[in-house]
Amino acid sequence: MHAFIDKSKRGEYTLCAVTVAPGDLTSIRKQMNALRPPGHSRIHMTGVGKKLAPKIVSEVARLEATSRIYLMTSKKVNERQARDVTLAAAVRDLAQMSVTNVVIESCDQDREDNRIIRDELGGNPPFVYTHDRPTNPLLWIPDVHAWAWGRSGSMRAKIAHRVTVVRL
Repeated sequence: MHAFIDKSKRGEYTLCAVTVAPGDLTSIRKQMNALRPPGHSRIHMTGVGKKLAPKIVSEVARLEATSRIYLMTSKKVNERQARDVTLAAAVRDLAQMSVTNVVIESCDQDREDNRIIRDELGGNPPFVYTHDRPTNPLLWIPDVHAWAWGRSGSMRAKIAHRVTVVRL
């Protein structure tokens, strides 16, 4: 399995780890590119508009990609602390799964993320992990899942069968 990780902030800190089977990567990458709004370099749900959002969420919900959404609800921690806690939980879970490759959306915190992964899994984790730019179409899936979950209502309902929530 391959995993793709992105974060979202809507009230509570959300980190989403989506898993995709290696045989589905090429097909899903093509499908995600086909969903990209005209004139956009990527899918970022805060910028797609109310008209396109339901279609994108519905189409992504059909893809063979499942996610674990890690929610940090404490108001007593800052964003970095919340990212540390959620990322640590995610990599612990991914290490228990048959994940061989993890791609994390780069957000100017790559060094800190690497430290968290080393602290959790040691110097020889069971998967290769890298950071990539948000133009990677497979990183758009956790953005869609997290956004839809955070919106609740009909958007959450469209994606709920693909999501497991972990509250921290």
